[in-house]
Amino acid sequence: MPQVEMNDELMDAKLGEPLLSVARRHAAHIGFYCDGSGLCTMCECRIIDGADQLSPVTDVERNWLPQARLDDGYRLGCQAALRGRGTVRALTRAEELRRQLLAVINPPEGSTAADTMRPFMANVIMVNWQHIGTWPFNWLRILQRNGLTRFVWPVSNMDLFMRDTLRITERMLNGRTTVTVEAETRPNLLTDGKQEQDA
Repeated sequence: MPQVEMNDELMDAKLGEPLLSVARRHAAHIGFYCDGSGLCTMCECRIIDGADQLSPVTDVERNWLPQARLDDGYRLGCQAALRGRGTVRALTRAEELRRQLLAVINPPEGSTAADTMRPFMANVIMVNWQHIGTWPFNWLRILQRNGLTRFVWPVSNMDLFMRDTLRITERMLNGRTTVTVEAETRPNLLTDGKQEQDA
């Protein structure tokens, strides 16, 4: 069975499962406003190790992420699906920003808030600037791909969306591990269309 180490926590996964689904099932800190339709980029992750275990970069990712960001290992969690059985190590953008903000609020020994503010602000500005740089063509391509209805209202399963949001929020607030949701309720993005059985 493939595994994902997301935000320093090891999680079981299934072949063809997108990183976003793995994170949501395990209540990991990740953004998913558009419910995995590739509209918001809040599920962006930095792949630290195991990029070869993921599906190829999609057109949706190329719409949002400049080549330099892709080269640095960033992927959209809703698009990057597990295709190998090796471990993938990832850090979500939401968690990366949370950690940087905590370092500003409570600087590590030997540093000041000003020292830790620079990388946090650079990260926020860089990501937003890169997304602005792809506008408006990225929105037009996504609108063409998804249609107006999905563009305006991307959530396909409001009950699941709300449950995942509440589970992640609860976990962030009190640090408890929560019960995972079965993978069968989640999408499978194997690009070749074959359903592979776990060993």
